[in-house]
Amino acid sequence: MAGQEQAEPSSSSAPLPFISPTLPTTHDAARPGSQAMELIYLDHASTTHLHPRVARAMEEVRAHPRGNPASPHRRGREARGLLEGARERIAGLLGRTPGEVFFVRGGTESDNLAIQGRVLAALEERAGGSRSRASPPVVAHSALEHSAVRESAEAAARRFGVQVEILDVLPSGQVDGAQLDRLLTRTPEQPLPVVSVQLVNGETGLVLGVAEVIRRCRERGVVVHVDAVQGVGRVPFPWGEEGAGPPPHLLSFSAHKLGGPGGAGILVREAGVPLAPLLVGGGQEGGVRPGTVDVEAATGTAEALALALESMEGEARRLAALRDGLQARIMEKMPDLRVHGGEGPRAPHILNLGVPAVPRDLLPGAMDLEGVAVSAGSACRSGATSVSPVLRALYGEAAQKVAPLRISLGWSTTAGEVETAGARILQVLSRVRGVQGMPWRKFGGRT
Repeated sequence: MAGQEQAEPSSSSAPLPFISPTLPTTHDAARPGSQAMELIYLDHASTTHLHPRVARAMEEVRAHPRGNPASPHRRGREARGLLEGARERIAGLLGRTPGEVFFVRGGTESDNLAIQGRVLAALEERAGGSRSRASPPVVAHSALEHSAVRESAEAAARRFGVQVEILDVLPSGQVDGAQLDRLLTRTPEQPLPVVSVQLVNGETGLVLGVAEVIRRCRERGVVVHVDAVQGVGRVPFPWGEEGAGPPPHLLSFSAHKLGGPGGAGILVREAGVPLAPLLVGGGQEGGVRPGTVDVEAATGTAEALALALESMEGEARRLAALRDGLQARIMEKMPDLRVHGGEGPRAPHILNLGVPAVPRDLLPGAMDLEGVAVSAGSACRSGATSVSPVLRALYGEAAQKVAPLRISLGWSTTAGEVETAGARILQVLSRVRGVQGMPWRKFGGRT
C-alpha cells in the first residue's frame, strides 16, 4: 500500500542477496568510540524481508530471456505461460478461478480499484438506466480501514458526488450490525456499490468480524470488499474451506507483507461483478488493469502466498507466543500501558501499546536510537502527528492521552531478537517516562 511498496527487483541476472534483518544503523555506526549496534527489525507490518524461497523462484524467472506476455511470438508466449501459471497457482490457493485473479501494483492500488472501480461501474450503470436523477450512491467502510480504503472513498465523494458512510466497530472487532442493517435497507433509489471491511487491522492486529458483514451484504445483493493485506497468511479466512461463510466479492492483498516482492498485489473479483478500470491504454488483465504485468513479481507473489498459507498454522503459534511473552514482560514492568486491540481476537504478529504521558511522535525515533525498528502505526501515516483515526474510532478521547507503539513480528523474527528488543524497549520507555523536562527533540519528538 502507499508506503508499503519496496524498490522493484533488479533486472540483472545476479542472484538476489538476502538482506539481514540485523544491519547496523547509520547513526549508531557513526557514534564516536562506540560499537555499531545491530538493528532489530520489528516493523514487519510495514514490510517484511524477501523470503529466500521467493527470491529463488523469482531468480528462475529472471534467468529466462525476457518477453512481453502480450506479444504473440515465442518469447511472449513463454512469458505468458509463466504469468498464467502464477495466476492459476494463486487462484487454486484462494479457492477461486484464474479469471477472478488480477495482478496490480500493490495493496493500495487493489483497494482503490475495488472502491472507485465499483463506484464508476455503478455510475455508468445508472447513466444508462432510468434513475439518473436518483440520490447519489453510497460507499460504506468500517471506521478502522487503512487510508487506501478511507481516502479512496473520500476521493470518490469529491470526484463523483457519492456519499460515504462509516461503520462503527466495537473494540471486540465486531462491526455495528444495526447500523449496517439500516444501511442495507435503504431505498434502491440510493444504490450501495460496495461495502469495505478489513480482515485484520494493521495498527492494532484486531481481527474484524468480516464473516457477518459478508453474509448480510450478500443477502441484500450488495458487493462487499475485504482488505486482507494484513490478514492473508496470518489468520484463517472465515470463508471457503477454512470457514463456514461465503467469500467476499472483492479481495485485496499485497505480496511484500508475505515475504514477497514490493510493488506487487492482487485483486480478486468474483465473476460477474462489474468493475470499471481506473487506468486506460491497454487490454491487459481483462482491461481491468491495463499495462504490462511484471512476470517476475507475479511469480514471487504466487510463491509468497503459497509459503504464507502452508506455514500459517505453525507460524501463528510461534509469533503469538513471542508476542504474548513480550507483552507480558512489558506489562509486568509498566501495567499502566494499554494494549490496543486487546479486547478482541488479534492476529499473532502485531502488538500495539499505548504509552501515557509521552508525545505521540517520540517513541519510534527513541527506539531507533536504541537499535529497535518499530513504528507508531501504519507506514502510510508515517510522520503524522495527529491521533490515528483507527485508535480514535476504538477509544475516543482516550486515544489522545497515549503515544502508540506498534511492534510487529515476521517470518525472520527470532526468539533471541525479541528477548533483546524487550530489554531495549523497556530501557527506552523507562527513560522517556522517568525524566522530567527531557529534551524531546533529541529523540525526534516535539517540544
